[in-house]
Amino acid sequence: MLELDTRQIRMGQRAADKAEALRLLGAALVADGLAAPGYAEGLKAREAQGSTYLGQGIAIPHGTPDTRELVFSTGVRLLQFPEGVDWGDGQQVYLAIGIAAKSDEHLQLLQLLTRALGEADLGPALSAAASAEEVLGLLQGAPQELALDAQLVGLGQNAEDLDELAWLGARLLKKAGCVENGFAAVLQQTEPLPLGDGLCWLHSEQLVKRPGLAFVTPAQPLQHQGQLVTGLFCLASLGEAHQALLERLCDLLLEGRGAELVRATSSRSVLAALGGELPPDWPSARAVLANPHGLHARPAQALAQLAKGFAGEIRVRLADSEAAPVSAKSLSKLLALGARRGQTLEFSAEPAIAEDALPALLAAVREGLGEELEALAEEALPDAVGEAEEDARP
Repeated sequence: MLELDTRQIRMGQRAADKAEALRLLGAALVADGLAAPGYAEGLKAREAQGSTYLGQGIAIPHGTPDTRELVFSTGVRLLQFPEGVDWGDGQQVYLAIGIAAKSDEHLQLLQLLTRALGEADLGPALSAAASAEEVLGLLQGAPQELALDAQLVGLGQNAEDLDELAWLGARLLKKAGCVENGFAAVLQQTEPLPLGDGLCWLHSEQLVKRPGLAFVTPAQPLQHQGQLVTGLFCLASLGEAHQALLERLCDLLLEGRGAELVRATSSRSVLAALGGELPPDWPSARAVLANPHGLHARPAQALAQLAKGFAGEIRVRLADSEAAPVSAKSLSKLLALGARRGQTLEFSAEPAIAEDALPALLAAVREGLGEELEALAEEALPDAVGEAEEDARP
């Protein structure tokens, strides 16, 4: 998978307008052997279809399907514009990320880039950055929130000892994309911290991709070094993302409420106690994505614009994954889904808007979100509307 590095970044660029910025990006991609002359025209053509402004002072110009044949090698070039470039609609771009990619690689790159961004506005910092190392640090060092949702809660697991319970917790973290292979072995080598009420805590900073907390309970109480084990927290630690959760857990234990976690019969009750992300009990609907190149920038932008037209909250997730739903109004979060052709999108909406929003979203997806569609050889699950399950356990 492509990784960002300082050699891809050109500092201190100037452009009078967006057209000149696109020309500079195209020239950089051509000069470095990633694309053939003429690819810059593809950047302009794509921009004419809809702005590639991502947010936080960042734009992600890329070509059209017609210019993919001009791509020699998948890659990106990042141009910093300290004075900013007017990208239209009052949006200032301080970092333009030009993408040269073929077919599905296009989506992989967008997913990689959008996942590198945090929630804070990076615009001022990108403008003031004095080195490529500083720009790279801003992209890769954005604070990440602690992952804690239904997919990270496993209750009543079959485990014979603490090591096996730790392995189960590590597996949940791995499925959630929080850790790399080998994390379970690292976790099992650490000494558990007893918290009381049969609860234990394990954590490690090794092989962590993003911070996350798993909570697992055994089907039957376990014994470890003469102490009862009825529940285990497994933390993939990265930075200080877990501090707020740790404080909440300490308060819970000091109030004598640790047994609530042990007795929990649903992930919802665990998340409610810990302040994690609760799966909403909202109406939901599913639609198969038939776009040839998946949910890349252009259809994602159309979907986000449609969702923004409704006053309430709308979320979307991949129906065949265990990932938590994201806001359908956020372009960066839609791109980070990495949705591919043939996969099923599951939308959920607040009850007050669901009756209007869900049919509109399904219709837009069926119609291609502004793109020409090709019939799927094999249809995925048919569209279905129903109530979201209360307990979305893995």
